[in-house]
Amino acid sequence: MADQEEILRALGPWSNFIAASKTKTPMEAILDRLPHRTIALFIGNQGGKTYNVAKQYVKRLLGIHPVAYKNRLMKKVRCMSSSMVESPDADVQDNTQYLELKKLIPYEQIEKDINSRSPSMRVRRPDGSRTIFEFRSSKQELQDLGKIQLSSVWHDEETPQRIREECKMRLLAENGDEYFSLTPVNYLSYTFSNVFQRANFIFRTPTICEVTGLPAIEQKETGFDIACIQAATDDNPTLSPDSIAEKFKDVENQDDLMIRRYAVFKQLSGRIHKSYNPQICYIPFGKTFPDGIPYEWVHARGIDYHDSRIPWSIGWASVSPKDEWFLWREFHPAIDGPQAYSTYDIAKAIARKSESYEYIVNLIDPLANAKQPNTLTSVTDDLNRYFDQIRQTEGIGRPAWWQGWDTKGTRGRDEVFKRFKNSVRCGKPFNNSVVEKGVRRNLPTLWICDTAPKFSESLLNWRYQEWQVTATQAQNDPKTMPQQKYSHDCMVLECLAKDQRLLHAAHFMSQRMTQKFPQTRSATGRA
Repeated sequence: MADQEEILRALGPWSNFIAASKTKTPMEAILDRLPHRTIALFIGNQGGKTYNVAKQYVKRLLGIHPVAYKNRLMKKVRCMSSSMVESPDADVQDNTQYLELKKLIPYEQIEKDINSRSPSMRVRRPDGSRTIFEFRSSKQELQDLGKIQLSSVWHDEETPQRIREECKMRLLAENGDEYFSLTPVNYLSYTFSNVFQRANFIFRTPTICEVTGLPAIEQKETGFDIACIQAATDDNPTLSPDSIAEKFKDVENQDDLMIRRYAVFKQLSGRIHKSYNPQICYIPFGKTFPDGIPYEWVHARGIDYHDSRIPWSIGWASVSPKDEWFLWREFHPAIDGPQAYSTYDIAKAIARKSESYEYIVNLIDPLANAKQPNTLTSVTDDLNRYFDQIRQTEGIGRPAWWQGWDTKGTRGRDEVFKRFKNSVRCGKPFNNSVVEKGVRRNLPTLWICDTAPKFSESLLNWRYQEWQVTATQAQNDPKTMPQQKYSHDCMVLECLAKDQRLLHAAHFMSQRMTQKFPQTRSATGRA
């Protein structure tokens, strides 16, 4: 303890900052552990995003950041903002990066402050070295940014993409890093497609999880060294619930509220399957079915077919006697490229993956029914022929007949929406029996097993098309046409959900069980 106090005294004016840093919010604790070269904070208005990044840089100034390499990357830091930094004597200072850093850095450590000629601040570090904070406006021309090497770049709000790319080039010599601190108000921005969607690590606060239904931590292999944090205005410990409610009371548009309070990209607010909550509806297959899917259930397969480079989407689903649907297997074979499958290869793979279950529903996109000019048969014809051939010659699979699915209307989408909504209400599989108005019934549910991760990803990311130009958005109503991207797995689910055999499968199974095991009656004739 005495040694620690001696260290604090040696650090002199920095000791107050270090002492105050012992208490961390969950967001700060996560930030301190992230080793990524690109870190983005997507936080609601007044959620503390600028302060949190400023605090990261001060820890690096002191050489106490838990990620060691960040302490070394502190020669020159470029701070990009939409507002030019004014002189220290200005009556009004709009550059929040400068304001937050000045609050945290002791004035006696600033050897040179900004002035009318130079928008840079030089800070003396405890080890005797210097760090220069260069404040730049995102409205400047590229040539004004200079051909200098940087250790780190901090984008407060969204920097135009061409300027961001220029700044990244300045990081190459030192293998530097970059931070983003913003509320995602700009639609169709690169921070959504090139930062958020490429992140291999996403952390969401409990508030964001509750509002969006998404998991607190999401990790995936994207090939990019990017981490994102999502937090709400509500996560700022300095704001009271009353002040937050007052701030947003006049925001009537739900999309605007999701953006400004919860930092949810407008692209995400356009989700088609909004009732899908992966925290509840995405379930572990091994734990749910330790002995596998029961053979006596009703089983179905669906194929979203393509004749181009897009891989086929194939899904396996089963229906329980209590009307619970489980999507439990997926397969995405490519028909072009170095790992291409032939139709025969796909048929054999499907037969193997189908195990020994009997599938009464086998549906395929009706585009596969078109006759091929070279063979005068359709892909559907070929599949049926190959399945029969493989079964007879190799003993793989059960008798099956593939047919085109119904493409009309949105009945399947409505059914999927209803079932996911019921799943959220039930909370877990095999818990869908409810009593309503004195009548017991089973709620129709739908569950996605973790053996079909791409289906889960598609349900989360499929959304409606948007106008490509901001000015056009302001003059037109939102589009109602779904995007093609991420649609293929969802189409398999929706088209299976239109099939009357599946919709009534639970009733048929209960009837079959009733006939097989008739109720015994007492001598009075009562059950």
